[in-house]
Amino acid sequence: MKFTEHPAAESSDPSRDAAIASLLDACFDSAHGGRTWFKQIPHERLLAWSGSDLMGHVGMEYRVVRVGEAILPILGIVDLCVARAARGQGIGAALLQGAEERARGQSFALAMADDPRLYQRTGYSLIQAANVTFLAIDESRCHSVIRRNLSDVFMVKRLACDAWPDGPIDLLGHLF
Repeated sequence: MKFTEHPAAESSDPSRDAAIASLLDACFDSAHGGRTWFKQIPHERLLAWSGSDLMGHVGMEYRVVRVGEAILPILGIVDLCVARAARGQGIGAALLQGAEERARGQSFALAMADDPRLYQRTGYSLIQAANVTFLAIDESRCHSVIRRNLSDVFMVKRLACDAWPDGPIDLLGHLF
């Protein structure tokens, strides 16, 4: 398996972009609509290749969030996915580890996970009382600010800081 890193500022590569869009649509039931991004283009991507076949993807977003009164620099894990044919081979865990290694001093990694098993195996835990405020984006348009309890899907891993603080979470932007 070969891993390649791609910052958002890198020039477009039509064949790579087509492979990313195809994998994302396959893994997320066409929710990406043929795009290489869902809400926003991630700052960086880490891709896993087997020959010329894209087997895995993770996007990385860097920002600050507010938790209670604390301002925290975080790594947002975006669209982590592995091709169905390649699951169970450790690719997802390797992509998460690679993203965390590139976190550039961020305090925590945050992820949204409908299925938390991989994240839990790699040191993430569900955030209790994850009362989250975020900017709602649909079809490339901002439409509202939403406040929602995401305790069932919002996960955190400590990278370079003390414990995750208590308090409401303001993402200061969109969900990732």
